[in-house]
Amino acid sequence: MGDAPTRADVTADDDATATKTTTPAPAHSDTGADASTRTDTATRADAAAQRAGSRDWKALVGRVWPFVAMALAALLWWPAGFSGRADWMHLPLMQSVGGAAPVTGGELFLGGLVAAAVVSALVSSAWPKFGIAAGLTAIAWALSDGDVTFAAGERPVLAALLALGMLLGLGVGARAPRGPVAVATFLALIAGLSPATYSRGLILAVAVALPFWAATADRVAPTIFALVRVVVTWLVAVVLSMGLWAGFGKLEVGAIADPATAAPVVGRGFVDFVRDRGLDVVKAAPQTYTSWFWVAVVLAVVFVVTAAALSRRRTKASRPSVGGARQR
Repeated sequence: MGDAPTRADVTADDDATATKTTTPAPAHSDTGADASTRTDTATRADAAAQRAGSRDWKALVGRVWPFVAMALAALLWWPAGFSGRADWMHLPLMQSVGGAAPVTGGELFLGGLVAAAVVSALVSSAWPKFGIAAGLTAIAWALSDGDVTFAAGERPVLAALLALGMLLGLGVGARAPRGPVAVATFLALIAGLSPATYSRGLILAVAVALPFWAATADRVAPTIFALVRVVVTWLVAVVLSMGLWAGFGKLEVGAIADPATAAPVVGRGFVDFVRDRGLDVVKAAPQTYTSWFWVAVVLAVVFVVTAAALSRRRTKASRPSVGGARQR
């Protein structure tokens, strides 16, 4: 009887067993909470590091871009306005019997406009853009001055047309909007007005392809409308530029020296060309640039694929922060 366990002994053994069984549970629960907290903290730290890196990169671009834009504007001034029409950094001054060819006035005006518009669209500060456009215009005029023999009074009038085109181009470029579709419309205008035969085809191809940068599966109609707007803008610009060229072509050699007499002749020639041949130009222009439209198709595919890849990358980068927010 002395060896039989008493009720107190049995109760003590049961309490010890229960204690051994239930003791690990709180420790296991604390470990899971700590792991979740550590994961959440690491996720927030990664998201904060990504945001800090993005801010640093944007700040660096903001500091460097004005200088890059000025250098790019200086490099693009002549190709955008005059490439293919004369030697490098020379203006399209064409010789005719007795003086400069009358169409030179139209080419100088349009080339100066387009070149200055590109500079103004790239450079935001007023004085730097004016300095680049005016400085390069003056240099090109000085280099080209001996290319032709001017009739009496032609030189100052042609110089004034070039300067007038430059000033107008600075205004047009300063109002150039941002965004893929708006930039595409601006480029279409530049491609249609430019007398530069080497660059306007490429500019047109980029303009036609650029709306596809913002194209998505749910933006089919806006993309089509944007494409139509770009093509229509280009066709209108082509008609206007060719009409101006035809208007100056109505002048006799040396007649441009008297602007008061020459202006009505140019105006009538412009109106007559747009009225009589404008529709023919609209039909013929796309056929002339068929190869560049194929280049635009290739660029559009590249833009769509690149935009989709960047979108997927941004989505993947944002998932950790979303997951961390859900855990909290």
